[in-house]
Amino acid sequence: MTTVETIIIGAGPAGLACAAALRARGRSSVVIEKEHTLAASWHRHYDRLRLHTHKMHSALPGMPMPRSFPKYPSRLQIIEYLEVYSSSHDIEVRFGVRATTISKEKVWTVDSSDGAFQARNVIVATGLANMPIRPNWAGQELFTGKLLHSSEFRNAAALDARRVLVVGFGNSAGEIALECAEAGLDVGMSVRGPVNVVPLELFGLTTATIAIAQRFFPSRLVDALNAPILRLRFGDLTSFGLQRAKKGPLTTIMERARTPLINIGTVERIRSGDIRVFTGISGTDGRRVLFEDGRSEVFDAIVLATGYRPALDTLLPDFRRRFGGADAPARGQLQPAADGLYFCGFNAVATGLLREVGKEARKIAASIDSK
Repeated sequence: MTTVETIIIGAGPAGLACAAALRARGRSSVVIEKEHTLAASWHRHYDRLRLHTHKMHSALPGMPMPRSFPKYPSRLQIIEYLEVYSSSHDIEVRFGVRATTISKEKVWTVDSSDGAFQARNVIVATGLANMPIRPNWAGQELFTGKLLHSSEFRNAAALDARRVLVVGFGNSAGEIALECAEAGLDVGMSVRGPVNVVPLELFGLTTATIAIAQRFFPSRLVDALNAPILRLRFGDLTSFGLQRAKKGPLTTIMERARTPLINIGTVERIRSGDIRVFTGISGTDGRRVLFEDGRSEVFDAIVLATGYRPALDTLLPDFRRRFGGADAPARGQLQPAADGLYFCGFNAVATGLLREVGKEARKIAASIDSK
């Protein structure tokens, strides 16, 4: 049995930010990480991934991003930053330790693959993107091409396919489809419902920077103000198979935790015909994919860019009672039951996830320090 003041589960940006914020207040913590590296999810992301937020809005508490980094740092630069961040703040991380159960009697106990940890406080920093969502459809087992989740996609060359279907219309879907189109592949996107699209930049400012400036206004008001600009920027995409969502981008984030597609060229490729839009998949037979509108097409590979779920039910025996059927704590609830169990990195935001986890880490550290 290992006894610590605070145990942090997950050595990604949220976990490291919490450890650094606690250390800045003179409080100790131990981070446990099931993988054998920091920021394991960033190591698994596709090669071309870059931040969509300006580096000046993406630093964690206590250390700005290097001036040598570009405006939108790459995946490898984020990994480099987090490694330096961890060593600079002397954060204790125990790698290869998988948390299995979190429970409480007098104090919190975290059972793990390396024995039990007891602590006054537990911070769950495993994030929203913890377990891939893999949808099923009729005849899926009959598909004879490659079937993979976006978490397994590295680059278009490694896919080794000529005809590719990307399922979804989030940022991973948009970037994977764009990369495949740029590589000269025949690309389709399967889009089940209405969508929101926002540009990477407007008037020379990142969309996230604009969202930061608008953060004090109601989401519906912000969407109403921005709607004419977005219509002017993207026009009517109905003829290309895309329906605009009735609720705007910010309202959808706030109410459904679904982020819009931040366009870095995907929409232009759809307009040019390099990326064709299909409806949802109704079935597969061999390499032929059947769609809900009656069309069918042959594809060599299907990439499921269908998102992730937090998978907190695997850690918390009282998951259903604690969250009332939701997948994660309600928006803004960092310590839902005021019992020393904290959650960092579970809020989808328009202002940038790294900025958000930095703010949450400071609040959590302040709460623990006040006890």
